[in-house]
Formats: sequence, structure tokens, C-alpha cells
Amino acid sequence: MSKPGVSVIIPAYNAGPWLKEAIDSVRAQTFQDWELIVVNDGSTDNTAQVAREHSDPRIHVIDQVNSGVSAARNTGIAMARGGIIGFLDADDAMLPDNLQQKVDLMLKTGVDWVFGDMIPCDPHLQPKGGVMTGTDGDVKSMLLLNVGTVVPIACSNVLARRHCFEQGVAFDTTLSNSADQDFTLQLAHRFSYRHLSAALGKYRVLPSSMSKNVLRYQEDHLRFFKKVRQQGHLANPNFRRTCMANVYWAIGGTWWRQARKPLKAVPFFFRALALSPAVLARPLLKRFTGCKGTGVSLPKPPEQ
Repeated sequence: MSKPGVSVIIPAYNAGPWLKEAIDSVRAQTFQDWELIVVNDGSTDNTAQVAREHSDPRIHVIDQVNSGVSAARNTGIAMARGGIIGFLDADDAMLPDNLQQKVDLMLKTGVDWVFGDMIPCDPHLQPKGGVMTGTDGDVKSMLLLNVGTVVPIACSNVLARRHCFEQGVAFDTTLSNSADQDFTLQLAHRFSYRHLSAALGKYRVLPSSMSKNVLRYQEDHLRFFKKVRQQGHLANPNFRRTCMANVYWAIGGTWWRQARKPLKAVPFFFRALALSPAVLARPLLKRFTGCKGTGVSLPKPPEQ
């Protein structure tokens, strides 16, 4: 059996209501040399049934005990045969020319990984207006500085060459909401990339428990930055202070604006100001809004 050009990995946990749209969006790609790996991560709904409704031989379904979204993505990576590997959340979708445009850019430029822009949608996957635009700048620095949108919805967006994963890029199963930031940082630190200025994917915004989600964001983001510091990415003292001030300001902002709990926000604001008073100069709107998976926004709740 010949190897596909692209492997697309969909981690799925209780994704029955949305999975068909995600799968159909891959089948509708103008680039047809793909395989699709759906990792059913111990779902208790009809996810496995929906995943197997298609007779397309390019679609492979893997069932595993519930281990979390990062473990599911790692399972997909281990099973992937394509020379290029990408990801799609089970409740998101690709536009028809997503793969073709990204593959073309990789072939033209020779870079190791690419990403595009994303369209925010309501629970019915209807566009809400606007586009989340990725950066043409330094992904690593912007991600560590927590500056707005960097690589929007990385795990429904990034397409990377196989050798990136063979050389150690993987999803950290100890992280939750920040696992996609960690994944992006691994790629940006070691491999060449290019932003494709085109909205090629749709991500679905679902309602969630805001206070619970903010607490998860707080704990996981601090865990991620502890790892970042241990890896030496914050060795420069001035850069470290600025990064951590931005992190504390972002956490405070989510408690204040999204969870509407100012008493929980204030201590983080004070910590930010103690590290870098210049944090006040940052536009508050940019600090309290943004995009899933980057900056200060809250991603969809991870798998249980």
C-alpha cells in the first residue's frame, strides 16, 4: 500500500454531535492524497459509530481507553504514514482547499511547518464574523510574550513534515489547555515555518463553565511557563520578567472579564505590576480577548 501525502489526525472524545462534519470536511478536500486517523479516546456516546459510518478506505479508526486529547494525538502520530501530518479537532472543520494550499506552500518554500488563519463559528459551525489571523512575525517570542493571536487554533491548523515528529515533537500529556502552545513552541524553536494568509479552517465555540475553565487555564498556563523556564527559554532576566508579567496580567484579565470575579483577578494584577509596571501600557482589550489556543483566550475544555 502506497503511503499518503498527508495524514490528518482527529482526537475524538464524546464528539458524536460534531464528528461527521469534521470527517466530511476532510473528505471534501481538493487535495485527495490523504489518510484520516480518528482516535476514539474512550468515548461513551456514539463517537465510534459515527467514525465508522464512512466506507472510505482512507479513514482509519483507533479505539483506546480514555487518556486525554494529547495522548490521543500522540497515538495518531504513531499510526500516521504520511510524509506530512496535520490535526483537526473533532468539533472543527477544514475549508475545501485547506490541505492543498498548505501543501503547496510547504513545497514552494521548503519550510517544515505551516499554519493559516481561522474562522470563529457558533455551535452550529456558522461563522460569527471576523477572522483570527496568525502572525508573520517571530512565533516563539510572541507566544512566550503572550501577545494576542500567534498560531490560531494550532491543533486544527498546523501542518508539519513527518521529520518534526520523528525528531521528538509530541504533545505533553501533563498539560491541558496549554498543550497546543507547548506543541507550537516545540515546532517554532526547532523548525522553519511560514504563515499562510488565508482563512482555511472553522472552529466551533461551545458554551462552557467559565469559572471552571478559567481556573483550569490559570493552573495549566502557570505549569506551562514553569516548563518553559526549566527548558531555558526565559534565560534572559528582562525577557522573563516581561513574559511572566504578561502571563499574570492575562490570568487576572480572564478572571475579571470572563469569569467576572475581580477578587480573584486583583492578586494577579499586582504580581504583574511588581514584575513590570509597563504591563499597564498594553491595551486591555488585547489582553482580555484573543483566540483559542493562543494569547489569553480560553480554549475549549479538554477531554476528561
